[in-house]
Amino acid sequence: MNRGLLVGRAVCQHRARSEVVGRALAQHRAHDALPVKHMVALRATYSTTPTPTPTGRFVLPEKYANMIRNLLQPFVPRYQGPAIGLAIYTSCTTYPDFDAFWLAQCNMPHTFQTWFSTTSFYVWMAMVRLRASPHAKHYMQGLIDAFFRDAEAKMRASGVTSGRIVNDTLKDLVSSFKGTVMSLDEGFATSDAVLAAAVWRNLVPEDDAVLQVDAVVRFVREQLSMLDACKMEDVLAGGFKFGPVMGVAGDKAGDKKTKLSG
Repeated sequence: MNRGLLVGRAVCQHRARSEVVGRALAQHRAHDALPVKHMVALRATYSTTPTPTPTGRFVLPEKYANMIRNLLQPFVPRYQGPAIGLAIYTSCTTYPDFDAFWLAQCNMPHTFQTWFSTTSFYVWMAMVRLRASPHAKHYMQGLIDAFFRDAEAKMRASGVTSGRIVNDTLKDLVSSFKGTVMSLDEGFATSDAVLAAAVWRNLVPEDDAVLQVDAVVRFVREQLSMLDACKMEDVLAGGFKFGPVMGVAGDKAGDKKTKLSG
């Protein structure tokens, strides 16, 4: 008899526990089925910490932003150099006198070497202006790189396919360009006579091309004065244009197709 009562009580307790567990499972399933917004609101009602409000993208404090700018500032010109050099080189190659003056009046052959010599001359004038920039080293390197990339492209476009020949030719052109820059720098820094000698050796190697050499010397002074009047920002953007070489008695090179010799 007592044993039966004990068994009955145990069964009743087991059923009660099962009902509690069942109600808990039902509440858990109902909670999982709630929408996300309702769950966030429900969770917020049981929390003493306010829910943070989204503010968009993270903004670095100005103090730390200035520190990063100061750290990266020295590296900016190095990475800007190629683009700036290409912009300046594009302006250097748009000179209008290749056929009218350098070929017709100076009696120079229409060859790759003639193009390289005359383009070196205009690149040098741009380099003279760039030396006034505190980052001239990077900008000038970008300009020279653009110049020699164009020279290599012209060589390959002319039918030169051998990499060894292209590399050897580029080495010779680098030496020639350095010599041209040094001689023109010396003439620019000293006198018109020395500058005329540099022009005669590197650009117009004709014995009777006195008038042409004189026209080029006057052209150098005029164009360097024009570049000096340009703002550095305009120069770095390639916002300048070389004028025509003036011939004898103030005539433009394009107005006279014959050689100006005695």
